[in-house]
Amino acid sequence: MKKVILMMGAVAVLTACNKTKINSNRLSGEVWKVVSITTDGEPFEQDDLPELEFEDCDIYDEVCMGHWALEDEEAHFAWQFSDNGELFTLSNQSEMDHDHDHEEDHEEDHDDGHEHMNPTEQCQNFSGSYKVEDSKRKSMKISSSETVGYFGVEVLIELELSE
Repeated sequence: MKKVILMMGAVAVLTACNKTKINSNRLSGEVWKVVSITTDGEPFEQDDLPELEFEDCDIYDEVCMGHWALEDEEAHFAWQFSDNGELFTLSNQSEMDHDHDHEEDHEEDHDDGHEHMNPTEQCQNFSGSYKVEDSKRKSMKISSSETVGYFGVEVLIELELSE
C-alpha cells in the first residue's frame, strides 16, 4: 500500500512539474502581443497595449526575465508559473524613476478613462499573481485582482503569440 501511495505522489509531482514546464516553454524565447487589457471591465485602447518578449530560460535553473515593450521603450520583468501551471507571476524589475522627453504626451487621459503610461509604469501596475484562465498554444488569458496598480480591481489580460 505504501508503494502505491508513494507512486501516486510521485506521479502528482511529475504532472505538476510538467504543466508548469509546458506553460513556461510556451512563453520562453517568444514574443507575445497583448491583444486586450481590461480593468474592472473597462478596456485599454489598442495603442496602450504592449508586446511581451519572454527571454529563453530554464525555469528550474534561473529566474526567467522578459521585456515589456511599448512605443519603442521597454521595461524589464521577471516571470514564472507555479501551482501546476495555473498561477502566473509577473514582477517589474525596472526602475520607476523614468524621465521622458514628452512627459505631457504620456500623462494624458484617453476617452476610456485610462491614463496613458510608459512601459515601466504599466509593468509596475500590472505586476502581480494571475490565475491562468485559458492557455493554448498561441493564446492565453490571465486574470487577477491582486496587481500592484489595480489591487482589488479585476484585471483581465489576453495575449497572442506574435508570428
